[in-house]
Amino acid sequence: MSTPSGSSNPDQTRRDIQQTRAELGETLAALTAKTDVKTRARSKTTSAVGGLRQRVAQAGQSAKTRATQLAHTMSQKASQRATSVKQDSQHTIGTVRGSLRAGAQATGKAESTLITSARTATTKIGSLVRTKSVPTLAATGTAAALAIVAYRRRRFR
Repeated sequence: MSTPSGSSNPDQTRRDIQQTRAELGETLAALTAKTDVKTRARSKTTSAVGGLRQRVAQAGQSAKTRATQLAHTMSQKASQRATSVKQDSQHTIGTVRGSLRAGAQATGKAESTLITSARTATTKIGSLVRTKSVPTLAATGTAAALAIVAYRRRRFR
């Protein structure tokens, strides 16, 4: 703003005035911006909202990723448990079938033995009927009836 002493050039003075006006305009704009509370609040709000939106988007993406990972992990664990249960049930079914076969074979042998005993008793009763008197026949018939009842009880258990 000041001109060197002894210089009376009007063009230089005009340039100095223009430069001073430009600096003054910039200073005034800076002061106005600092004192404009409404604009500064909007700027801070816009900045805060932008940051918040970014954090919410990141949190949503993080939650989605975590949920996908958990779903995958749970699916794997459920599949493993199902496979384990399936194997255990197949093993149990095999064991039960084996026991049933063994029981059927044992029962078949026991039934066969009982049938043979009953046939033998029937044969003896028949021969006794032909040769013995009535009181002996009644006692023998009772024994045969008891053998048949025992056979049926074992068979239907």
